[in-house]
Formats: sequence, structure tokens, C-alpha cells
Amino acid sequence: MAFSQLDVDTLSVATATVSAVQAGEEDPFAVTDLSVDDIQKQDASQDVPFLLRLTPSAVVTSDAGHGVGYTALRIRGVDQSRINVTINGVPLNDAESQSVYWVDLPDLGSSMTGLQIQRGVGTSTNGPAAFGATVSVNTLGALAKPGVRAVLGSGAFGTNRRTVSWNTGMLQDGWSLEGRASRITSDGYVDRATSDLSSLYGRLAKRWETGRASLTTTLGHERTFQAWGGVPVIALSDTVDAADLHAWAANSYEYNYVDSSSSSAYDVARLEDLIANRRTHNYYQYENEVDDYRQDHYQLHLDQQVGNWDLGAVAYATNGAGFYEQFRQDEDFADYQLMPFILGTDTVNSTNLVRRRWLDNTLLGTAWTVGHRSEALSQLYGIAASSYVGDHFGRVIWMDVASGASPDHEYYRSVGQKLDLSGFAKWSGDLEDVRWHAEAQIRHVNYETTGRDNDYSQINIQDTLTFFNPKAGLTWTPSDEAQAFLSLAVAHREPARSDYLDSPQDSPLRPERLVDLEAGASLGGSNWALAATVYNMQYRDQLVATGALNDVGNVVRVNVKNSYRRGIELEAGWQASPWVRVDANATLSDNRVAQFEETMYDYAGPSYVNLIQHSKTDLALSPNAVAMGMLTLEAPKESPFAGLSFSLIAKHVGRQFLDNTSNENRMLDAFTTVDAVLRTEAVMPTGQTLSVSFFGNNLLDAMYSATGWTYSYWLGGAESEITETYVYPQAGRHGFITLAVGF
Repeated sequence: MAFSQLDVDTLSVATATVSAVQAGEEDPFAVTDLSVDDIQKQDASQDVPFLLRLTPSAVVTSDAGHGVGYTALRIRGVDQSRINVTINGVPLNDAESQSVYWVDLPDLGSSMTGLQIQRGVGTSTNGPAAFGATVSVNTLGALAKPGVRAVLGSGAFGTNRRTVSWNTGMLQDGWSLEGRASRITSDGYVDRATSDLSSLYGRLAKRWETGRASLTTTLGHERTFQAWGGVPVIALSDTVDAADLHAWAANSYEYNYVDSSSSSAYDVARLEDLIANRRTHNYYQYENEVDDYRQDHYQLHLDQQVGNWDLGAVAYATNGAGFYEQFRQDEDFADYQLMPFILGTDTVNSTNLVRRRWLDNTLLGTAWTVGHRSEALSQLYGIAASSYVGDHFGRVIWMDVASGASPDHEYYRSVGQKLDLSGFAKWSGDLEDVRWHAEAQIRHVNYETTGRDNDYSQINIQDTLTFFNPKAGLTWTPSDEAQAFLSLAVAHREPARSDYLDSPQDSPLRPERLVDLEAGASLGGSNWALAATVYNMQYRDQLVATGALNDVGNVVRVNVKNSYRRGIELEAGWQASPWVRVDANATLSDNRVAQFEETMYDYAGPSYVNLIQHSKTDLALSPNAVAMGMLTLEAPKESPFAGLSFSLIAKHVGRQFLDNTSNENRMLDAFTTVDAVLRTEAVMPTGQTLSVSFFGNNLLDAMYSATGWTYSYWLGGAESEITETYVYPQAGRHGFITLAVGF
């Protein structure tokens, strides 16, 4: 079958693999779908989490303070290592850490043709189970008309963006080709938190009468200056002066008990930087304290219709390699498997050095689906398999005193391997105006890591787990304007590598289980819509944040026997007039740990280890209130001002505790931000489209942080408790402008 450029303006080519992991309109799950237009209207060169910040229950943050570089997303209080993310049905979560590093694929929003968020467990998908949400990214929709689009952007903190994308449209014999090249650079709101991000995207597709095939490549490279240390809360107080900070640092482990009379120049410089910069202070002073990582994605999709059955397959490879570089002061030779340095009669046991800690990993996988839809029964079956190998190793690239070390001396190496096998079946059918839905998934995981860890200890971890995840629900559609659903879903999840290595709990780590009961209803008219979802997410052995971080900025977690997240999500939209639209959402929730055991170390008391029991405390980093309101003024198409729009956006996030003790000394205050977007778009007489967008962020200059970390200890009993709390200040008032031209 031949295709001409006049067939259609837009051709949807979402594959069977994508459809298999996304929820349909009548599936009994809480879903938000974002179109290309939705994404582009919020695209100010920031990472994907900031494109999703207006969706229900979402909280976002950025190490550098303004959405470029390392960013993070939480939904219903669940961090992104517990959110299942796929691109075209292929898992994006790192197999070992289970986290998602959006910075590895900069400007991904420019290649999206759609995105779906499922809150809760959601439907069965590839990769690890969803413990709070699923984010399904699709890049496999293509414009049928050929074109080139160039985007230039510039804004606060030296942020610049250059993007060019192109597509051939649908050529004769069903071939099409599209691509994108992007580069984003920024100085960062936080001092020295620079980013240099680049990516390439390409897709070659072939479509025929009963099927289609596509080869997709996404290449990303990031080089960011580290900013994961955060800023001590004490430095943000207007009543704290330089003398107070000197006195505090003299008793702070993180600042090496600095006092100017006995500390090294390096430590003193760090403290003086804190005093001078306060909110924009960066803990890391070494000029090349960078994270440098590339990640390449290759996907081959095939879809074929055979009679009444739809077959889909994908084969994929994800390759990554990179390091982060660190300056280390006064390190012992023995920790690097080196002998002391003998100088005459003196023995030197330590030195200053620079090291690189590397990760070189490969994920290979495939997924196959077969589906059939009829009036009586719709059925979908799928299997998936992936194999991961990750080499973790460290090298010393510079030393003050060499002590006989060879160039690029390797001081540790370990290998992580993970085999992930899964299969699922989905069935649904209609009973008059009620549609029933059922799923069953079996997932088998085998993980092992052996060798020497970065703390120089020997590791030998092996774990084999098999999970059964059933789901069932009903959707009632009494009319075109109303719908309601009820669902019950079970999910299991294995611990991450850092849990196995860094969790302080004495008992063996246990996999997590979630039972998610949800009910929702929606009602709409010609110019309005309302929706509500009530959820009860009951966890067994949830791995919860202790408040601390490990030595690479990952959250340290422990199992808790019983915990829950319960709440209601409300959504509303009203087209008040052809010019005026109002959108809003709000989540009110209660997020609790039934029993939490806090370990408190007493460095000057008779008992070094002290266990404190807490009952029914707040889950860490789980606000009880998240809300968004947006007023949009947009000129109708028939208006002389067509193409002009203005949006005013308010976002509120309630207070958050940094650990699971409900201790107000370890808490982030609630905050509210106000943003604005002014956008104009026009078609030039020569046929080009021109759009200009002005983004005004945090217009009320709110001084806030959306995440942080903490730890506490005693120096002679509970009355001597000292708490160290660090937060990640987000940028105050700032802006960005984007110019896009389409040919």
C-alpha cells in the first residue's frame, strides 16, 4: 500500500507495546493524559518532572534550583524510584537503583507525542512495579506533513536552549524519517551547579497496510556540576550571622568541625562560601566536581495484524557509561589498597586525591504482545525479558603523594547482574453499561552483585524473587457525560541495590507489597468537567526513607511492617467563555507509618545505640495537601487575536517531614508558587509558523525547598539531641523566553 503526503495531517503510530502499558478510556484506573500541545505549552527547557508539575498529586524539585540538571518527581508522596517509567513501552528505570535520571535524556519533551500518568498501581507494565504511579512516554507519533522546527530559548541563570527537529512526513511506500538535535546549558541557580546537556533523537519507520515497523535511537549526554549536598537550614535564617555559622560549623560533622585556627584552607573556604552565598551555596568546592554520563537507547518496534489479532514486539538496548569526579581530603592509603609512603624516617599514611567513580552498564530486553478485541471479550497477552549488567568501579586520577600508585589506579570494582522475566494477561468485557476488567501478572527477578564496594568492603548479594500481581475492576458508564470506576490491584517490588548495600536495618531486607483500592467518578458537560478519585494504598514492608542520604546522594531506606497512603484527588475544568478557562486539582491525603523504630546514636552517653519507637507518624516527604489552580485567557480561532494566550498558575504544597518521626525540627514548610505563561503563535504569509513564549516562574519570589535530608544524634542523653537538616533551595523569581519557528 502506498501513502501520499495528502492522506492525513497527523498519523498516530503508537505501537502495540505502548498500548499494552497504557490504560484505555474505560479501564478502572486514575489517569491523566497529556497531549503534544499540553507538553509544549509548559516546555521551558526544563526536565520532564517540571513538565508534569501541574498534574494531580505531583511535587517536583531540582538540585540546581530551576529545573535544569538533576530533577526529581514525586506523585502521592512516592519518589521516582518507585514510579514505573517507560518510553514506548521500554523500561526507563535503572535496573539496579530503580530510579529515573531524566537528566540523561535532555529535552525529551521535544520528542514526545503523548504522555500518560496512571496514579496508584495502574495497569500491568514492563519493568519494576508501580508503587505510586506509572509514567508512560510515547515518541512514536509522527506528523504526516514534512517539516522542520527550530527552537531557541534563553533565560535566568545563563540558561540557553537550541533545538532543531525535522520529519519527512509520510513518503511513498510508507517510509518516514524524523529526528531532533538539542543542547541545553545553564549556570544554575545554585552556585556552580552548571549543566551542559545534549541529545540526539532519530526514528526510521515503515508502514504497510497491516502493520508497521520503526527503529528509534535516543542518545543523551550530561555533564553537571554536583549540587546534591544541599544547604544547612541554619544558613537560611535571617537572624543567623557569620559568627553563628562559625560556631555551628565548629560542631558540624558535615563541615568538618571547622574553625579558622586549626582547619585546612579547603574546609575554611567551604564555610566562607556558605556564609557568603547562603541559599545558593554549593557544598562542593573542587572545580571539577562533576557528573559526566552518557546514555544511549535503541528500540526496534514491530506491529502486525493477523486476521483479528494484533501482534506487537519490541527489542531494545540501553547502554550507559560515565563517572562522577570527587576531590577527597586526607584519605588513608589503606582505603585505596595502597601502602604508606615512606619518606626518610617519616611515614605518610594519607594524602589528598581526586577519584572517579564509574558506572558502565547495559540493559538488553524484549517484549511481545498479542491482542484481540471483540464485542464480547477483549484480551491481551504479553511476555517480557531483560538482562542487565552493571560494572561499578573507582579510579584515582590524581594524588598529592603517589605512594607507588599506577596511573588511573583502580581501588574497587563490583558487578551487578539482574534478570527480569514477566508475563501478563488482560481481559475485559461489557455487561450492558458496566465494563469489567481483570489482569494477572507474574514477574520473576534474579539479582546479584559481587566484588568490592566503594567503601572498600567485600560484597556478595544474591536474591531471587517471584511476584504475582492481580488486578480487577469495574467501570460504569451510564451516559456520555458520566463515568465511575472501582478497582483493586496488588503490586510487589524488589529492593534496590542501594537498599541491599546501605540500609542500616539488622534484619534481612524484604520485598514490598502494595494493595491499592481505588474508586473514582467523573461528570462533564459541554463546557465543564469534574472528577474525584478516592484511594487507599496499604503497604506491607514498604521501604521508607530514614531521612539520611548515602555517599552518592541516594535515600537510605528501611522496611516498615505496615504503612498506608489514603486520600482523595479532585479535578475540575470550566470553559467559562470562549476566552476564559479555569483548571484546578487538589489532593488531600493522610500518609502514615504504623510503627517506626528510630535509631539514635549517643556519642557521649553510656549506651551508644538507642532505639526510639514512634507510632502512627507521617511518612517522609509525603505532604497532606497538594493543589494547583490555573486561569487561562486564550483568544478564539476566529478572533483577530487568535494564537494569543495567557495562563496564571498557582501551586501549593503542604508541609513535609524529612523522616518518619513527625518531628517539626525535621520538617519543610508549606509553600505556594505563582507562575505565568504568555504565548503567541502566528502563521506567516510565507507559510511558516512562529511562536513566542514568555515563562515567568515563582513570581511572588517564594523562598522554599521541596525536598531535603536530615540526621540526628545525642551527646549525652535525649536532652542533648543535635539535628542536622539540609534542604535544596529552589530559585526565586525568574523567567525564560522561547522562540519556535516551524517550516
